[in-house]
Amino acid sequence: MQFQNIKRLVIMERLIISALFSVLSLGLFASSTSAAPINVLIDEAKIVELSRPVHQVIIGNPAIADVALQSKNVLVFTGKSAGHTNIILLDENNRQILNKKVHVNTSNESGLVIMYRGRSRSSYHCGTVCNARIALGDNPKFTADVMSSTDAKLNLANKAARGN
Repeated sequence: MQFQNIKRLVIMERLIISALFSVLSLGLFASSTSAAPINVLIDEAKIVELSRPVHQVIIGNPAIADVALQSKNVLVFTGKSAGHTNIILLDENNRQILNKKVHVNTSNESGLVIMYRGRSRSSYHCGTVCNARIALGDNPKFTADVMSSTDAKLNLANKAARGN
């Protein structure tokens, strides 16, 4: 009789240890998942929804990424240049809610062509036809020419829409 009681206790102990290990491993998994960086592409936005309201947003290097607080629980990240930085979120009592890495990568879209003429760089998006595309690091004159051309197209479209 006593042997059966000991056997039951051993089995119950093993079940409790197994359950505890499962709970702990799930907790570690959740924390490692939440530690994953926020990945954003250059010239693109990414919405991140938060479980807690945020009072203040601090970005380590605003030249790499920009962050806008859309509401107390929604952040919008915009990739500005390739690199790594971090974001710190504070609550209304200035307590840290989050400190997370932000990785900004170059666009992985197909059709991106970067042309170098000496040290001068120009970016294009190519399909059946190549179109100039403004990108960080392009030659300033090239960028100004593309912007001027884009403004001219917009003005023509606006005139046509107004019937001029």
